[in-house]
Amino acid sequence: MFKPTKSKLSIFFLVLTFLPLVIMRLIVYPITFQTLKEEIIRNLEIAAHKQSELITQWMEKCTTDAQSLANNPLILPVIQSAQEGTAGGGLLHNLNTTQYFDYLWKEYDHKEIFIADRNGRVKIASRKELAGTDISTKDFFRTAIAGAFFTSNIIPSDIPIENEAGELEVGVPTLFVSVPVKDKSNAVAGTVTIRIDVSAMNALMQNVHLGKTGETYLVNAQGYMLTESRFTEDLKEHGRIKKRSAMELKVVDPLTGKLTKGVSECTEGSEGFHANGYPDYRGVSVLGFWHWMPDYGWGVIAEIDVHEGYGTVYKLRNYIMLVFGTMAIAVTIIAFFLGKKISASIHYLTGISRKIADGDYSIRAVYQSDDEVGELACAINKMAETLETRS
Repeated sequence: MFKPTKSKLSIFFLVLTFLPLVIMRLIVYPITFQTLKEEIIRNLEIAAHKQSELITQWMEKCTTDAQSLANNPLILPVIQSAQEGTAGGGLLHNLNTTQYFDYLWKEYDHKEIFIADRNGRVKIASRKELAGTDISTKDFFRTAIAGAFFTSNIIPSDIPIENEAGELEVGVPTLFVSVPVKDKSNAVAGTVTIRIDVSAMNALMQNVHLGKTGETYLVNAQGYMLTESRFTEDLKEHGRIKKRSAMELKVVDPLTGKLTKGVSECTEGSEGFHANGYPDYRGVSVLGFWHWMPDYGWGVIAEIDVHEGYGTVYKLRNYIMLVFGTMAIAVTIIAFFLGKKISASIHYLTGISRKIADGDYSIRAVYQSDDEVGELACAINKMAETLETRS
């Protein structure tokens, strides 16, 4: 089928225009996208591992603090002093232990510290009202009195303790570290217990900045968030939580009610990532990396919204499409008019040639140009003159 020169030129220019776009979209863009994807996952992995190390180091410090307290030479006399007026009690009174231990509590800077005897009776505590209470049924006491170190899971408090606002509240997330106190014969005489404020863990988890939407948080084996979400206020507004994320929010996809992909795989004891996006506890598509901490039964999740993570490359893609789309339109218009101009000249000269071929040697092409088409017109005219002379 005959194709006009105008169409051929238009197609040629369009191919030249779209070829870089096709190369960019099929080769350059996927390579760029893959590189960015790997970099984001690498950053999330670094964040998750860093947070895991910080939490581990902090928990080890808490255990070391508890052990250091247990080794304090005044702790054992406190435990062994059954009542005021005994030799031990008189000694403690003369040493002004109340002032000394007030200083000691401040030095270790933990939320609460309490020391109990073998029967589980609290002898002395950083919070005075705890003295005399019975903790013999608590897991942290029973494990420590049996001679082992104990670190509890993060649990809601069953007694009123100070919350984030400085008010006493039941159900505030907390955990305990407890160690045995031994006498000279290496027999367990009592326990030292430190209650750790989860808000300190929140500060650790929030010290890594992953853009505007990125965050790291801890979860337990049941999939409950153990530290605060950076979107706590939004969750409150939507009725997902009442007071705090820790221990209230189960990290599930709000549409399915099932644990999010990151939390589900993390609580199975694995480490991994997802670079294509999955719905988080807000229903927002996120990129995630997760790391399980078997020593504590906690998982560290690092996530960032897909829109932010891949936003740069998406903008680049859209910019490229816009630029090349605009260029394609411009080139199409130029190709149309240029092809029309060239094809009109060729069409005119074709008509002249046909008339000469039909025997009309007197006709001449009227075309003035210094290009190849002009030379063709001159050649046709010369041929017509030659034929006219010979006829």
